[in-house]
Amino acid sequence: MSADPYASPLTDPNEGEGSFPSGLVSAAAVQQLAATKPWVRCLSIMVFSGAASILLDAFSMFMLGITMDKAVMLKASHGDPVLGVLGFIGLAGVYAVFTFILIFPALKLWKYADAISSLLHAGSEEDLVAALNQQQSFWKLVGIMMIIMLVICLIALVGIATAYRTGAATQMHWR
Repeated sequence: MSADPYASPLTDPNEGEGSFPSGLVSAAAVQQLAATKPWVRCLSIMVFSGAASILLDAFSMFMLGITMDKAVMLKASHGDPVLGVLGFIGLAGVYAVFTFILIFPALKLWKYADAISSLLHAGSEEDLVAALNQQQSFWKLVGIMMIIMLVICLIALVGIATAYRTGAATQMHWR
């Protein structure tokens, strides 16, 4: 549908409401994406904030690990202060890795919101395709991350079941 009321009617019977004959996106499509933009931006900011919080926690654990009192460390690590220090530093490293992983979905959401902004300003079909590509890229990344997490959980479950079955878990002495 043309934005110009004085333009001649469409001659192609296949063109109509759902097509982009002049390169412009319908107002309904733009409006639907515009309604999601604040939520996409909000979620992106929340994920960035969560990643920053986890990174701060990682730094705190690292500092706690290298500055903890030896008496407390001996008690926490069952008599081995080096194991306690390495435990806190190792946990800080795991948290830092989680921070790194969280940044990627947040960036994808941010780019999606930016693409919606471009669509709102220009309203062209190319901008719509770019916004939908960013959305597809986000969901592809989240899907791959979920598959990886499921595989890790299955491997851990098999490992725990194997350890329990072989009796390794019953031979451990917990203090």
